[in-house]
Amino acid sequence: MTDVSKQNDSLLVRGSVVKVRRLCGKSTCRCAQGELHETWALSFSHQGRTRMIPLRDEDVRSVRQAIARYQKALTLLQSEALRGIKQLHSTVKAAKRRAR
Repeated sequence: MTDVSKQNDSLLVRGSVVKVRRLCGKSTCRCAQGELHETWALSFSHQGRTRMIPLRDEDVRSVRQAIARYQKALTLLQSEALRGIKQLHSTVKAAKRRAR
């Protein structure tokens, strides 16, 4: 993965940062006794499937900020779309009144 923390502040990311805990499969590893390996990952849905991209510890903060920017942009887009629907509705109502 590229160095996320050095990318620009306009990066938008859809998904969630999650901590993944897993076994590595080696019988002599500490995880075999229950102390699981932990890593950060970006979890997101693509084409109906959940995907995971592993993250370095130093990239978690930047990815969370990119997710927050995405959420803010999505909220703005949804409010603009609602405003457009209301404007269209009033235009159609006015056209109907004029047609009578």
